[in-house]
Amino acid sequence: MRPRFRFRASLIITATLLLIISLLSLSLKRSPILEKVEGMVVSLTAPGLHGLRYVGRSLSGVWEGYFYLVGVQKENAALRQRLQEYEQKELRYQEAQHTLARLESLLSLKKQVALPVTGARVIAYDPSLWSRCALLDQGEDHGVKRGQPVLSAGGIVGRILEVYPHYSKVMLIVDRNSGADAMVQRTRVRGILQGKGANRCSLGYVPKSADVKAGDLVLASGLGGVFPKGQVFGKISGANKKTPGVFQEIEVTPVVDLSALEEVVVVKVVNLAATP
Repeated sequence: MRPRFRFRASLIITATLLLIISLLSLSLKRSPILEKVEGMVVSLTAPGLHGLRYVGRSLSGVWEGYFYLVGVQKENAALRQRLQEYEQKELRYQEAQHTLARLESLLSLKKQVALPVTGARVIAYDPSLWSRCALLDQGEDHGVKRGQPVLSAGGIVGRILEVYPHYSKVMLIVDRNSGADAMVQRTRVRGILQGKGANRCSLGYVPKSADVKAGDLVLASGLGGVFPKGQVFGKISGANKKTPGVFQEIEVTPVVDLSALEEVVVVKVVNLAATP
């Protein structure tokens, strides 16, 4: 529609100009009548010519602006795509950095434990509301056995509960069926660490006279041969001596975020107390 309109406008302008030129050429004879007619034609056509010129310029400006905006939009789309590509590269780089840091921590843990271990990835969590377990991608074919302790770079995760040819299930320390001998690092006070579900444990059988307070680290005592001695269970987040009975009510928060595990190590020894 726009090119056709511009073509018609050009024809009208051309015809009008030819008429004016013709009248001007006739006006050379200086006929009074022609001079009057010439004046009337000029008076009538001049505003129209001016308007057509203005419209033509406006249409030309809009047309050029349209093409300019189309070019800008294409350029912006290309820039946005490049920005998204750079953001994706940055995310992959950051993820690789985090993975490298976790693997370096596990390697350091392997040296610290000084026992045969195998690395494993957490591939799923037990959906049950009553148990807290995770599924590992290493099983019987990789030397994993029931009862072996599972650690992460931050501390103790749990122990192997079930073993399959290519997978295994680890019971986390927050599971209500989990229990292990533990001690408070600062005072060496011993107790039994028991799972309480969610992301918490309790340290039971600690006398009210024992010196414990919030912030104390709770470690594996090594007794019972379940977990390597000195590995961290968590921190005491609360101690209540006003409960009935002779024992304190002590709450322990694991140092490891057991709901966001990715890589762990399985210590390939079932009874650590039996190792030399």
